[in-house]
Amino acid sequence: MSNNILPFEHAENRNQKSHKFYLEKLSLKNFRNHVELNLHINNLPILIYGENGCGKTNILEAISLLNQGRGLRKSNLEDFLYQNTGDHTNYLWGINADVKTPNGKFNIGTGLRENSIKRSRVAKVNSENFLLSSLETIIKILWVTPQMCMLFQSGMSSKRRFIDQLALSLDNLHLNRVYKFETLLRNRSKILMGYNSDQAWLDTIESQISELAVAITATRVDLIYELNNLYNNELKNNLLTNNFPPVEIKLIGNIETLLSERPALEVENYVKLMLKESRLSSENFNFGPSNTIIQFLNRTNNKNTDISSTGEQKLILISLILAHARLLNFKFNMAPILLLDDIIEHLDKKHRNSLFLEVSRHHAQTWFTSTSKEAFDDYPGLIRKINLPKIMESTNAKYDFRHGEI
Repeated sequence: MSNNILPFEHAENRNQKSHKFYLEKLSLKNFRNHVELNLHINNLPILIYGENGCGKTNILEAISLLNQGRGLRKSNLEDFLYQNTGDHTNYLWGINADVKTPNGKFNIGTGLRENSIKRSRVAKVNSENFLLSSLETIIKILWVTPQMCMLFQSGMSSKRRFIDQLALSLDNLHLNRVYKFETLLRNRSKILMGYNSDQAWLDTIESQISELAVAITATRVDLIYELNNLYNNELKNNLLTNNFPPVEIKLIGNIETLLSERPALEVENYVKLMLKESRLSSENFNFGPSNTIIQFLNRTNNKNTDISSTGEQKLILISLILAHARLLNFKFNMAPILLLDDIIEHLDKKHRNSLFLEVSRHHAQTWFTSTSKEAFDDYPGLIRKINLPKIMESTNAKYDFRHGEI
């Protein structure tokens, strides 16, 4: 279809808890399976439902790209382009959203940079060029997807990426530092493999690596401290639901230990010394944030999540994301928009109702996807229900909003 409009409906808002952050409009152009999609909504939670493959997750992925990074699927830029076109060379995709915040209304747009030899993503805010890394200063976005439920069965690098994604909320330059750190480590290895290593150049690179290593680790440590402290306070004041277990997170590594004992500048100098001493070693340098061990413990039974059942792991993942959302609201007054993709199908009724209850109290908009709208009959409040296949098949449908759905 070419154009889909869901108009505002103010009558439903009278008893709805006011959200501090929400999307008022979302438009997609040539994105995944959506040639053109325009959704006008209000501050209600949103349920997008329909059969598998109709494009529900694609809409959440588009919203996730209103922050920096590669979105909730970690996709390449070319993967976002609508595929059913014969000419890919000049075909661009784009996302545009009107975002309501306590600081006012912002229009955020992102898509492929036009007329660029190297394909890259550009962002604009209120029609002005804007740094991707600064989008989190306007709105923060968190998500849970079925693929993330494999987190605790994945390797340590996946756990570090998960923590780094969360740490972005504390420091919007964190991921840039992680990428630069990894690039510098690779460059250092190439220099060391050469016959005539430039010692002065090595000194410069190692100085940057040591600074980045300490900065990355310090941000992770700050995040873990804040999350653990949040759980501690909520347990002390009996504020936690019994159905999503509290979690303790541990970071284990050389720099983590050093930062707990010494000033950051002293740790930087020590890392720089370790780098210099390892130049002649045949082993890879294994000192720094790329070697940190991360442990997640279920506080209700003190069990490491790596040996927990898959059901427990899903609950712990949801617990972590919800706790992080509470932390952002409490500490920064920036409740994140939540994207919960196909999560309800993985929960029994008890945990589903617990999730509904917490989300209904959240201070920002939540977007759900599901194959079934009936699973949301017990949602404690008003929720906008959108039948996506019905929108996709019609260009001029008349929508009945009396019950908050199509």
